[in-house]
Order: sequence, then structure tokens, then C-alpha cells
Amino acid sequence: MEQFFVVVKIIAPIVAAIGLGILARKKDMMTPEEIHGLQQFVIRFALPCVVFNACLSSNIGAESLGSMALVLILILASTLGGFYARKKLFPYHNLPLLFSTQETGLLGIPLFMVLFGADQVYHMGVLDLTQAVFFYITVAILSSSTGENPSPVDIFKKVITSPLLIVCALALALNFSGIGAWMMDIGIGGVLTECTGFFAQTVSVLMIFCVGYNFSLSKNNRSAIFKVSVVHFILFACSGLLVQLGLFLLPNVGAVTRWAVLMYTTLPPSYIAPSLGKAEEDFAVASGVCSLLTIASLLVFCMIAVFAL
Repeated sequence: MEQFFVVVKIIAPIVAAIGLGILARKKDMMTPEEIHGLQQFVIRFALPCVVFNACLSSNIGAESLGSMALVLILILASTLGGFYARKKLFPYHNLPLLFSTQETGLLGIPLFMVLFGADQVYHMGVLDLTQAVFFYITVAILSSSTGENPSPVDIFKKVITSPLLIVCALALALNFSGIGAWMMDIGIGGVLTECTGFFAQTVSVLMIFCVGYNFSLSKNNRSAIFKVSVVHFILFACSGLLVQLGLFLLPNVGAVTRWAVLMYTTLPPSYIAPSLGKAEEDFAVASGVCSLLTIASLLVFCMIAVFAL
């Protein structure tokens, strides 16, 4: 019974935040512009603070590098599969983006932080760093098909100017070089992590609230939404099992690394995917897939909470 209430205490705030988000949309308590503002605050300021703190003080070993390499192969295969499926099965312009990146930033990292703490977020942060290249390349390809024509320089600028990637790379550089440990020893590091930790406190509740607000399923495209969602879930579930098997071949892989990979492979696609559609149907299907797979991801999160604690 005690274990039951431990899990409930973790899950109940998540459900409450989603419910409040849904309520805020139905009652017009907040506008889409206000929700977008909250998301931008988290993406540009709060979430980078979480990742910076975790990567600065983390002990990143072979297991993290191994999971990054395995996820790199996974995303490459799923991205190519997404472009193939668009040609052969589902003729939606933005379909490849549903398979080229998982929503680690707005959902994965906040949920992971709830279960394992902010100091362990780097396990999920390095996976987000791994998929970034495929994300921006896919966005560039899809944008060029809608009349825009981003150059390789534009793509490179997008990659290196992402706040999340900048702070992740900076913190890892400080960590590996030993400068981070030196900063901690003289006291500067403690002041820095205290400041960034203050901003980090807002991440989980704001992002999960926004997930509830943005939840939607189009009645006219439910069949297509269900089919694409099933393909996505099965593909990443099977790929996730292969990654887990690959991790067994690496020595001293910790349980948290395995949980991070499991959670990563069960996340919904990037919430940016709907905005890359050419037609209204593209937007409706992508929005529905993101919403439906968000529910699936939250159910998996509940199961992870039961077994991981």
C-alpha cells in the first residue's frame, strides 16, 4: 500500500496539470498566444538551465555515449522510414518529422525529472542532443518543399543557435575539461547552479500544463491518426528493444540510462510537426498523432513509475 501511494503522489500532479490545461482551453481562460509564451519561456530559459546543471555535474561514461550512438542509428533508420512511408503509405507532407525526432524537450525531460531528479536529466539531454541533427535536416527538407529554401549555412545556424544545444554542449565541455569541477571547488559553480536551479523549478508543471492545453483529436481524420500512431509506436517500441539489447553489450550500464532510453523511445513526436504541414489535413493528422501518442507516453510513464521506484 505504501508503494501505491508513492506512485500516486508522482502521477497525481501530472494528471492534475494536464487536466488544468484542458480546462483552461475549454473555458477560454488562456489564449494560444499566452500558452506559446509560456512554452517559449521554458524552451529558451528554464529548460536550458535544467540541462546545464545536469550536464555540468554529471559523470557521463561509456553508457551515455553508447546510448547516444545506438539512438543515432535508431533515428537515422526511422527518419528514412518516414520519408518512405510518405511516398508509399501516408501522403502527408510533414510525416517524416513525426519519425525523425521525439519530444524530449517539452515532455521527455520534464517527466524524467519528476521520476529521477534534475541531477539525472543529462541522461535524457544527451539523447536530445543526438537527434538534433536529424531534426534540423528534416525541417530544412520539408521547408524547401513549401517554397522556402534554407541553405546549408541556415541549417548549421539553426543547429548551433538552439539554446538547449548550446548549454548542453557548453556544460559538457566544462565537465570534460575539468573546469566545471574547478568552478565548484572555488565556489563559483555553486552560485551558478543555484541561479540556474531557481529557473529550473518551473519546467515540469508549465510544460505538462501546456500539453493538456494543446491536446486535440480531429474527428475527420481519426482513422489516419490511429494508423500513423500505431506505426510510430510499434516502430519505436521495436527499435527501443534493440537499443536495450545493444546496451547489454556495454559494461556497467546503469539502470537510469536504460530508463532514459525506454522513456525516449515511447515519447510522442515533436510538437513542431503539425506546423510543417502544407495542407489543413497535414496539420490535423500530425496534431492528432502527437496528442494520441502523448497519452500513450503518459501511460508508459505511469508504468515506469511503478517499476523504477
